[in-house]
Amino acid sequence: MSSIFGEPGYVTLPDRRRLHYVSQGEGQPVVVLESGLGASRVEWGLVMPAIAERTRVVAYDRAGLGRSDRDPHRRDLERMTEDLGHLLDHLGEERYVLAGHSLGGPIIRSYALAHPERVAALVLIDQAAEDLDYYYRRGARAMALAAQSVMGGLATLGAKIVPAEVRRVLALFPADMQAEALAEMTRPSEIRGTRAEFAALAEGFARLRSSTATLPPVPITAISGALAPSKVEKRVRPELVASHRRLVEAQPQGRHVMAEQSGHMIPQDEPDVVVAEILRLIA
Repeated sequence: MSSIFGEPGYVTLPDRRRLHYVSQGEGQPVVVLESGLGASRVEWGLVMPAIAERTRVVAYDRAGLGRSDRDPHRRDLERMTEDLGHLLDHLGEERYVLAGHSLGGPIIRSYALAHPERVAALVLIDQAAEDLDYYYRRGARAMALAAQSVMGGLATLGAKIVPAEVRRVLALFPADMQAEALAEMTRPSEIRGTRAEFAALAEGFARLRSSTATLPPVPITAISGALAPSKVEKRVRPELVASHRRLVEAQPQGRHVMAEQSGHMIPQDEPDVVVAEILRLIA
């Protein structure tokens, strides 16, 4: 099945699951994009074309999202990192520039910790930070899981539920990209896939926080959103930006960039900031 987001392909994993990916452009180093929680390849619709003018860029659907098969196992950080590794092995390059948004940040960092020789550079785009207490609050997690369960049930009954922030972001996309994204995002399976990732989030973050492994000495950029449009973001945003700064300041080639016109959704609100930083690294 063709996709407006790029040339489609599949990688078959050892347990016979298939992961769907899209590719644009040619050249090296290959840039691989890792989406945020519950997000598929469509997150990168405004970023990929500009990168593809310079080199090959790949985005994919994690298990249970987009056009990828669901995973019967717990979707913790280690499992998602393992799937990323199989995708990179399938693509066949020695080293990659990895860029991850939100949950994608911890996933690509986990891969870099385990396989430093395969990573040429990292771009962490408003990444989720495992050192923030916010991600471990049981009450907030329980409420989010309950809300996701309700949304999944309503979607099964045929309701097309799209949160206001998602609608705002999709409005920035061309019409054909909007249509493909909406068709997938409102499926019950997509909501179940999101819930599976969220359910295992805290335990994976706790293991990452306690890890003593160090990131490879490669260029690492953290891009932080400057805006906080919601009450939750107003509370969390200063801590999140501080965490991003701490991480890159501890790296020999660390760099911090502020996306001044964005909150969390930088790949859609300011795709040029993401593109510029990736192109700077591959140059």
